[in-house]
Amino acid sequence: MIFENLPLICLFIFAAVLGGFIRRLSGFGGALIMTPLLMWMFPIPFLIPIVMCSEIFGGVLLSRQWKVHAEDRPQLWFMLFFAAVFLPIGIWLARFIPLVILKLSTSAVVMFFASYLLLKPHVRLNSSNALDGLAGSLSGLLLGSCGIGGPPAALYLNSINKAFDRTRSLLSQFISGISVFAIIAASSMGGGLDWFAYLLLAIPSYWLGMILAKRVLEAHTVSDNALKRLCLLLLIANAGFNLLFLFIFESI
Repeated sequence: MIFENLPLICLFIFAAVLGGFIRRLSGFGGALIMTPLLMWMFPIPFLIPIVMCSEIFGGVLLSRQWKVHAEDRPQLWFMLFFAAVFLPIGIWLARFIPLVILKLSTSAVVMFFASYLLLKPHVRLNSSNALDGLAGSLSGLLLGSCGIGGPPAALYLNSINKAFDRTRSLLSQFISGISVFAIIAASSMGGGLDWFAYLLLAIPSYWLGMILAKRVLEAHTVSDNALKRLCLLLLIANAGFNLLFLFIFESI
């Protein structure tokens, strides 16, 4: 049990606090921080509900401020439908992939995603049903297999010709929606319900991270671009740490 191991408890709390901090600043990224760290403690089907419950909690708090525009609701539901279809497939495929490959793939995806956004690409797309379905499908598949589902949707929504406040709200609500699907699918496909006890640590810690981020935003000492850059650098550093630790661990 993790509750009997103080270093693991500290790492668990740190992951949740940092996850909440990133989610409040950018609208996404909570799972991108938490999953690579928690993969050292739990199997994928077990950690998905823990991380996703935290993401839902954050999404509920943010939904009062970031409401999806009426014109964007069909796009949201379309993406969620395909994510829900492909998420169980991802969980099923993960059973045949060695754990070390999953850890490596998860951190590599996070590092690529954050680095790509940090470079400020100028690729612009016009949204369509085909692209909405593709982004939703890839998010569901990645969430089920690696425990993170945000990157495909975030890359897509950050590239379409739509105002930032609308894409941020759309992305935040999408993350909350696939989190619900992930909890149901993971719990029924091997995760069980023992993960529920860990929410006693995860939710308060995640909330603390969101409160700290709110204080930063209210201080108005850092620009929006600087905050976004900070979030991406934290994601890269976290992924790099996990890749380095994985390399050292596997080399011993």
